[in-house]
Amino acid sequence: MEDALAVMGYWIGLVKAAKSSIGEISRDCEERVANGTVTMEEDFREAVDSVFEALSTLQVRLEETEDSLEGELEDEEEEE
Repeated sequence: MEDALAVMGYWIGLVKAAKSSIGEISRDCEERVANGTVTMEEDFREAVDSVFEALSTLQVRLEETEDSLEGELEDEEEEE
């Protein structure tokens, strides 16, 4: 069970890192748009927002699973 929790923590970390990267891409895009060096900004923005939303949903589900696993681990420890 502890291994499962470690894996969940790892995946949550990866999702958070990916969200951070998407945030950096989004800020870079905003700067480029402000400078007039990017075309099709609206399509790019929609794609970035979609990926960020998917990552946020995945993060929530992973955190819920992690909480559930922690509860099961606590229950197992109490039974011993």
